[in-house]
Amino acid sequence: MIHPAQQKLEHEVMRWVENHPDATSIPHFLSSTLDKIQRYDAMNKEDLIIKVDPYQIEEIRTELESSLPGYAERRDIELQLSEYINKVGTTQLEPNYYEIALKLEQCRTSGAVGIKPDGGSMVAWDTKCGMVRLCPDESREETQRLAEWYLPPMLDFTKINPSTHRIFYGVFTLHNFRPGHLKTGKKYLIEKFNEWRKQYKNIEGALIIQEDPLSASDDWNIHLNVFLLVNGRFDYDLARERWGANVHFNQIKGEPKDLTRALLEAIKYSAQFVPGKSAEHADSGKSEAPAMIEWPHERWDEWYQAGKGFRRVRSYGCLYKLHQKLWDASAVRERINYLSIAELSGQFAVKPWKELTEVERPKLRKAMTMGEPLDMSLVQWIGAVNFNDNLSYSVDLIPGDNFSGVTRQQISTHNFKQRCNSS
Repeated sequence: MIHPAQQKLEHEVMRWVENHPDATSIPHFLSSTLDKIQRYDAMNKEDLIIKVDPYQIEEIRTELESSLPGYAERRDIELQLSEYINKVGTTQLEPNYYEIALKLEQCRTSGAVGIKPDGGSMVAWDTKCGMVRLCPDESREETQRLAEWYLPPMLDFTKINPSTHRIFYGVFTLHNFRPGHLKTGKKYLIEKFNEWRKQYKNIEGALIIQEDPLSASDDWNIHLNVFLLVNGRFDYDLARERWGANVHFNQIKGEPKDLTRALLEAIKYSAQFVPGKSAEHADSGKSEAPAMIEWPHERWDEWYQAGKGFRRVRSYGCLYKLHQKLWDASAVRERINYLSIAELSGQFAVKPWKELTEVERPKLRKAMTMGEPLDMSLVQWIGAVNFNDNLSYSVDLIPGDNFSGVTRQQISTHNFKQRCNSS
């Protein structure tokens, strides 16, 4: 049985072929589409049931069903945000916002389910938007990746001497910044932190994550979530005095689980996309920051433009240039492995980082951070998931006649269905 997602993909390929009858090659995006079609084709092979243990199939089904309510909830959020940004594009006369809204709308609506060579399961989504600032799923993956990248060197720092090498967490902020001054405020707070940090010779490293949600007072609450790697004494009162405002500080335990939890909490995006528990607090008389889809359109436009090209995560001292330090400390064999992942020539393995070009370095950074990609040809495709109009996902896995569908019930109560019915 041909899955609906496969039919859609095949239609896209045929439409392109019909519109380009003289083409001798296909573009990358179309070859990627053909790869997706092959995944769905693999599900219908008659010998698949023999190769895959049906008990393992059911275990994967159970695992998927337990995770899909979270996917559906984040999908719900993304659809609301897509609708909002589409309206912003109309009032701000910015055509690019329509494209952003469309990417959010189409993100993770269907995908093939597979068994990896190590026995674990995966979902290869047909479409992912790649927008970490706006997509809840992309944001979660980015947060996890950054936490995993910075965790080892931070733990190494504390192991040097646990009694003197400590990690402190602080939230640095000043006054809120008026509308129209977000970009200036973001830059100013970073510069002020750099000046503050230079007053401490015993701060051997720092990791900062900049946040800038809109406040309930319709101004920008710009602040920095900061991890300080301190060797020796650290006086909270003196630190606040030198900053010029109150700063929340606390020491992070050196245990991996404690530091991981703190990193994940600090790195994740703080902007609330859609109304949630804030409405309950509002009913109790408390003033809460508005959710993103409640922002005036001109505020969202300012926020989005101010964040373009801005590095919200920055590192200093022993956490600075980790890719260069890792490369220069690696043996030739390890470097060749990184180059292979980055699809670069092994001849670069003898070069120090500083001699690599601006073309080679970004590819190597990605390879060193992300690791070796999964060989998709080794994945056994066993079914698919599909997002439905009633804010649920369907799980279709073999074995079984023409797939066996299990639909999860609606887990959100907002008015998405009403909007669909009225449109």
